[in-house]
Amino acid sequence: MVAVSRMPIPVSWVPKGWDTWDQDSKAVLSRTRREGPRVPGSRGEHQQDSPDAVFPPAAGRAAAIPRLLDLDERGELSAAHVRLVAQALGKSERTVWRWLAAAREDHRLARVESSRFTVTTEVRRLLALWGGNASRVHAELVQRAAEDPEAPAVPSLSTLHRAIRRDLTRGERAGLKSGEAARRAYDVFGQRPPTHRNAAWEGDHKHVPVEVDVEGELATPWVTWFIDCATKAIAGVAVTAHAPSRDAVLASLRIAITRSAPFGPVGRLPNQIRVDRGKEFLCQAVTAAMGALAVPVTDLPAYTPHLKGTIEALNDAVEEMFLASLPATPAARNLTAAISPTPTPRP
Repeated sequence: MVAVSRMPIPVSWVPKGWDTWDQDSKAVLSRTRREGPRVPGSRGEHQQDSPDAVFPPAAGRAAAIPRLLDLDERGELSAAHVRLVAQALGKSERTVWRWLAAAREDHRLARVESSRFTVTTEVRRLLALWGGNASRVHAELVQRAAEDPEAPAVPSLSTLHRAIRRDLTRGERAGLKSGEAARRAYDVFGQRPPTHRNAAWEGDHKHVPVEVDVEGELATPWVTWFIDCATKAIAGVAVTAHAPSRDAVLASLRIAITRSAPFGPVGRLPNQIRVDRGKEFLCQAVTAAMGALAVPVTDLPAYTPHLKGTIEALNDAVEEMFLASLPATPAARNLTAAISPTPTPRP
């Protein structure tokens, strides 16, 4: 058992401010018993949404105020109801009473949004005209307001920047600045559901920008291939020294369908083949050959590479991981220039 000394503590030992701690703690406990725990934002303090709130205050206000008004009309409204709503919404009781007073006066059940500047059709047109340059658009609006006294008020440049960031998506801003290709980089495309092997193939051509010796003549080869969308396996491939034609497509299909040696093991007849409107894939010889085997050739809409993303991903992978290392290709020249740039001669 520890003995506790009851000797009085010298005043010089007591830290500054401790002499009033007992009175302050009693006042806090008394207020807590009388009013309950204080909700953040009470007594006019800056209010933040409480993490204990059941749902957002905006939606809670629209749901709770009609109920409180109904209780008030029947004479059953009490402070307990207001306190319960305040705790559920993470607001102070004073805020809920203020909401109730506003609903009694002008039947307002939601916060009145202040008017703010928004990106109009004319502002979008100016952004497209000036390549997404907000400063130039602002200068144009200021010039119009100076020439026309009846023109609407011009917002500040910072307000215009905020409105552009708020009302335009990142893809729209990129498109206004750098064109359609930049906008498409921010597009979101759905992913095809997983399927089984040979459920769908995708075909395409790939140009190899390397000159090779073909019987004494220089030529740049083309690759025609088909890929299985489920397994990502290349079913068939044909390399020709001339521009793509139906002979390359038929040769690649024969390699893809045949599984006997030296071909296979990937292959067999697919359920469908997706192509991108290439005349070599849609010619009579190819469609008749696939039709005889009951394999439909699906012609995708123009300018929709995302609808055959598997073969496009294969083309990009070959471009970045293989063709970039070959000599005399544009990618290899760019890589060499980046590694060892040629010094600019001094005048």
